Amino acid sequence: MRAASRRLLRAPAGTAAVAAANSLLSMRSAPSFVHPPAEEAIGKDVKATPANWVPVYVLPEVITEQEERALLDFSEPWFQRLSYNDGHVDGLIHHYKEFYRSYAAITQAAKTGNDAGLNMPRANLEVDLPLVSGALTRVHAIAQAYVPRIPIDDRIHFLRLAGSGFIRAHADESRNSAGIVAGLCLNAGRVMTLTHPQFPGERIELMLAPRCFYIMIGRARYDWEHSVDWVSDDDEHIRRIQKSLAVEGTPVRFDGAETPYRRFDRTAIIFRGVSPMTLLAGRMRQREGE
Repeated sequence: MRAASRRLLRAPAGTAAVAAANSLLSMRSAPSFVHPPAEEAIGKDVKATPANWVPVYVLPEVITEQEERALLDFSEPWFQRLSYNDGHVDGLIHHYKEFYRSYAAITQAAKTGNDAGLNMPRANLEVDLPLVSGALTRVHAIAQAYVPRIPIDDRIHFLRLAGSGFIRAHADESRNSAGIVAGLCLNAGRVMTLTHPQFPGERIELMLAPRCFYIMIGRARYDWEHSVDWVSDDDEHIRRIQKSLAVEGTPVRFDGAETPYRRFDRTAIIFRGVSPMTLLAGRMRQREGE
């Protein structure tokens, strides 16, 4: 494994058992809202659901530790050529790397061992490619199952936060994607916080444990803002931006308690629905063919 990737996969032993045993979602600080069962929210139009529903879900251990390592090693050449950015163009993300790749091209490369359809530099094809293909196919299918009427965009987002990195509260642009934001979490844990602009005192916490898959659909996707390892621009976060405070390796707190997870490099592979324009065009073509 390359030197740059050796600092990965340093989560403490036993975290898988913790993730499986305890809930990874806390509604304790959002008493005005309800967490609906997935089967009641899937396939429903947003306007047809109660205003107090928050259809957000965290599925633990959707991939194995071996699949996690294979995905990290497979994508490492792409991450390795990038430097950590101190701030996103809109100021939302700090200390991060990101790129986009075609899901179809990645799964094809993983199945055939030929990455000719992928952007340079080449992927790491020395890993166990069936593990890469199997993991990506599985989580893609899960995402699609949560939005049966909206295709998942072929372009998937690879985002890595440094140990000191964080993401300010925001809602993904609805003009760029429809229906769902879902992410596979690799290597290190972080807490995602959901806040509602009209209910400033309430929040929902998601423990994004390694190998979990978080899913936001419906009102959770459109009405709520989400942040990662951030609640406000307090002194700690200002110092993290200025690089005068190092938090790498410090404990992650969830639902008011310290967890076994520590702040190390955390990678997310993020899936979104196609844009509303793409969705509309597809439906128009379907009608024309009927």
